[in-house]
Amino acid sequence: MSDLFSSLGASSLLRDLQAALATLERLNILVSEPEVTNLCEQIGDLVDIVLSFDNLATQERRHPTVHLKFRSAQALLHLQTLLSSTTAIIDECSALFIRPLQSNIEDLARTRDATGPSYIAPNDLVKEQSWYDEAYNGLRLLTEVLRVLFTAIDLLNHQHGVDDDAQSLEARSSTSTQLHFQISLVEQRLHLVDGRYDATTVRNAVEAARAVTVHIPPVPNQHFVIARPVRTYFTGRKAHLAKLEAAFRDPTRPIQQKFVIYGLSGSGKTELAFKFADEYRNKFWGVFFVDGSSKKNVSSSYTDIATLGGVEPNEKAAKNWLATRALPWLLIVDNVDGDEIDIEELLPQGTKGCVLITTRNPAHMTYGNVGDRYMELLPMEPDEAESLLIKAAEVRRPWPQLVVESAGSICRALGFLPLALVQAAKAMLSGICEWPDYLKFYDHQIERIRRTLHSRKRSSSRGRKLIDYDANSISVFSTYEILYESLQSSTKEKCQDAVELLHVFSYFHFQNIRLDVLINSAINPLREEEQQKMDDMQDRETQKKLAKPPRKPWAMVFRELRAFLNGKLSGPAPMPGVLRNRDGFGLMALEDEVNVRLRHALSVLIERSLVVRQDRATGRYSMHPLIHKWVRERPEMSTSLQALWCQVSITTLASSIQRPPHGDSPEECRTRRELLPHIRHVRECQVVIDRRLEQNLGAARAKAVWRPVWTAKKSYGRLQTDQDVRFSRVYAESGHFAEARELQERALEFVSARLGPDHPIAIRLSLLLTHTMWEMSEIDKATQRQRHARQLCINTWGEDHPLTLDVTDLLGSALYFKGRWAEATALHADNVQKMTKLYGEKHEKTLKSIRNLGRMYFRYMDYEKARSLYLKAWNGMREILGETHLETLTSLEDLATCCLRHDEEPEYAYIHRKEEVTQSHKDMLFVYEKRKELLGKEHPYTLLAILYLARLKSEGLGQHVEAEVMLREGIMVAERNVGKEHLAVLMAKNIYAEVLTSLKRFSEAEDLFKTLIDKKWYKDFADEDGDHPDRLSSLWFFTRCLEAQGKIEQTLEICDELIAGLTAIGGKGQGTRHVILTKTREKVARLREQVPKAHVERAVTGLSDVSSASPMILTPQSSRTSSFEVSTKPFLRSRVSAPVPSRLQVGLQEELAAGD
Repeated sequence: MSDLFSSLGASSLLRDLQAALATLERLNILVSEPEVTNLCEQIGDLVDIVLSFDNLATQERRHPTVHLKFRSAQALLHLQTLLSSTTAIIDECSALFIRPLQSNIEDLARTRDATGPSYIAPNDLVKEQSWYDEAYNGLRLLTEVLRVLFTAIDLLNHQHGVDDDAQSLEARSSTSTQLHFQISLVEQRLHLVDGRYDATTVRNAVEAARAVTVHIPPVPNQHFVIARPVRTYFTGRKAHLAKLEAAFRDPTRPIQQKFVIYGLSGSGKTELAFKFADEYRNKFWGVFFVDGSSKKNVSSSYTDIATLGGVEPNEKAAKNWLATRALPWLLIVDNVDGDEIDIEELLPQGTKGCVLITTRNPAHMTYGNVGDRYMELLPMEPDEAESLLIKAAEVRRPWPQLVVESAGSICRALGFLPLALVQAAKAMLSGICEWPDYLKFYDHQIERIRRTLHSRKRSSSRGRKLIDYDANSISVFSTYEILYESLQSSTKEKCQDAVELLHVFSYFHFQNIRLDVLINSAINPLREEEQQKMDDMQDRETQKKLAKPPRKPWAMVFRELRAFLNGKLSGPAPMPGVLRNRDGFGLMALEDEVNVRLRHALSVLIERSLVVRQDRATGRYSMHPLIHKWVRERPEMSTSLQALWCQVSITTLASSIQRPPHGDSPEECRTRRELLPHIRHVRECQVVIDRRLEQNLGAARAKAVWRPVWTAKKSYGRLQTDQDVRFSRVYAESGHFAEARELQERALEFVSARLGPDHPIAIRLSLLLTHTMWEMSEIDKATQRQRHARQLCINTWGEDHPLTLDVTDLLGSALYFKGRWAEATALHADNVQKMTKLYGEKHEKTLKSIRNLGRMYFRYMDYEKARSLYLKAWNGMREILGETHLETLTSLEDLATCCLRHDEEPEYAYIHRKEEVTQSHKDMLFVYEKRKELLGKEHPYTLLAILYLARLKSEGLGQHVEAEVMLREGIMVAERNVGKEHLAVLMAKNIYAEVLTSLKRFSEAEDLFKTLIDKKWYKDFADEDGDHPDRLSSLWFFTRCLEAQGKIEQTLEICDELIAGLTAIGGKGQGTRHVILTKTREKVARLREQVPKAHVERAVTGLSDVSSASPMILTPQSSRTSSFEVSTKPFLRSRVSAPVPSRLQVGLQEELAAGD
């Protein structure tokens, strides 16, 4: 080991440094410059560290055998690497910085001497010299690097300190911490010199020092005591381990450092703490464990620690022993969940040590004081969870595809919870079940326990044994059961409320449980009671305006009385106690009371991690899927209890939804749509429970040989009707019309049977149902129902009654869509007058009626009149409902699309009415954005807004490419959600074909038009004595497509069909007066002039004998084909099967005769 330090070159560098320092000091004699002073101080720092290395060489020469004793070859290798780097840095320092610096300073001194000592030119100042910054920063960096190398050598010297020598171990820890800090400082300063010179030597020196920190941990770990070893299959959680490492990066800080991990049971909090302790054990002299689940366990854990320390075996002595240790230690305090445990009293006093706390209670996160202070341990990421499951099951690589796919399904079902995944892995590992069958096995085990517990025929001992056996396979639930029982046994109001909420939440969807929904459930009955009083008063005032206010029939009065008495006898709806108004509070007082009690109950559940606060700002909560399932399927829960709590949950959800038409603000609509997952889940649970009850009943009947089994048939009554109506509102507003229709039909049937079909409630339900059927494109059935409802209203209440006017308005809209324009126009015009008289012009019903009348004028292409009515409706809606109300948006949509006119050529509007089209596009974009925000991006009305927006872009602004993309994507979504045969989808395809025509993609457009003009698509929409308007619209735009391609003959054929359809549509000859009919006839006359006479002769010859093989005839297709097959025979329509002269044929013959 001789001459290890003598060859470093420290003495030579010292001489150069002394010379440079002397030159700088002479330069600073006459005029003091801060830059010169900085350089002198920096060189002085460099002299100090180089002198330290030179002292090592001196001591080595004086005591060659006793100075350093390295006991391992590995330590000697590290030392040699450090010394090699030191030599390189010293050489670089002298060659690249000190000698050039001295030369530059001497040159500057000579320049100053030449100008005289009394004057220094600005350019001669040191700060103006180009070499100054590089020299200063370089010397500063190399000084820090040499300090790093010296500290690393010092740490090597500390590695063989005596284990029991606390002072020596503390010095070693301090040196190691200092080295980490110095390395970090050098890495931060490297960027100042990057690019100015090659810093490879510096980086090599840093790596050599970092290797020493790995070789020699800060403190040799003397005690490592945790409850059990870390699982060999521990997977993932790297980001969480990094957070813990950052929090306890310096365990020697003079404060007691605390960090909290919180999360639900089974999320892996303890395992993560153990993994951190194991991975970073060399940062701590001792790692200790305390079971914080109870005071008794805490005391026992500290007694074990006291025994390790050789002090009295009690909690106080152990804490005192830890508090007086000079070396860093880590204390894991696990499962600190109980309310009775004070964490401050649980920990050792003083400023020593690091404490890692795990808990289910998020309130304990306030005890953290280092790093991020706390972290919530959520379920694992899907990839990590699957890997953990497969590793824990000890599946050899490569993993079979069946195992990987099954693992994904299992992980999703178990909510990615580590403990549950480990239990599942044990089932596979032990051969209890195969991978694809685990979820069935899992459900079977729970059901098996339920059956065993509630079996009346088995002995208690046998049942107990089976339950214990099965419980082992689902032990993940044991903690949840303990928590549940602790709540159930408590007499505190908040605990009892918490138990009830837990049951209700278990039938909701496990995510996005809203506090305001629960509050609404409690206060809505009072709101609706007050609203009903206001509605009744308004109805009385409105009916006073009628010439002959009708009287309610006596039969209806008696039916109402019977329903009222039945309602009183049936009792109140089942609700959680926390939501009941037992004390008769008013609206505001009840809201405050419920709010406070709910928050107290939720805090109890959150403290136990049975419920998780999903979003503090908006009051949203969630449950882990396993807890969610366990509460619902607990073995102690009988099927009848499940049925009860399921009904309580249904009532809670239904009560939060106001009956239509009230509660229609944008925020209320948004809140209702968020209830859809909850409604679906609770109804699915109800189906399962009903099936289970039937199975239980069947089993009971099979066993009851000698005595009958009396059962009550499940009834459908007032409560279920009310719930169906409320739930149907959510389904309809979310675009799920089939589900809404099923509930509305069931409710209407009940109400009609109890109160009569002409009762106002039955009529309003009928309106609700017909509106849903209309949205489903069942316009013919909806129209029939509306006609029937209107006749009932007229017979019972009269033509001018408000209820009759409501039915008439909806009937007129249905007739409008069917093409019965004359009847629809008459109904709407009459309704506008009557509603204006009853409600005034600024009422929502009047404004909707005005808007509907505007649509009739739009169909007749009286665009100015339509626009005037649309504008009046929109302004009124905006004033009384607000700009973003759904009805206001519908009015604005009609107004915006009014600028696109069927009687104009493409892009005519943009050329001649540019300002109007630009504003309409802006308005339609506003409608789309608001509907997407309020209803969701795939709601039918949002898709409708996309349709109209794309049409404005194409026909109004000429942005065909963008419109094509919007329509193509929107049609795909619409077909998936509402079906290919929906009227709106057909309309969207018609517009899409128009856009394809504008893009000159004629072949695609033509194929699509041929499909759209097939009558089979409109058989359920068209009136019995006419065609459907949308099909005629497709024919009109098809003529444009064909004409743009120069297919004159085919265009004339489609015009002929269009004229025939327009003649029959509209009712009472309205179609014959339509603008499009005139336009079509003008087009036919113009196109006939373009047909060559010779061509005409061939056409007439071909038409004279349909059965001949003329090359000018269309080949007919099967009636099942949606479009016709085009050959070289363009004159005969595909649907013609006999030689009947068409309008075109007659016209051509007339022209030939005139020509002759």
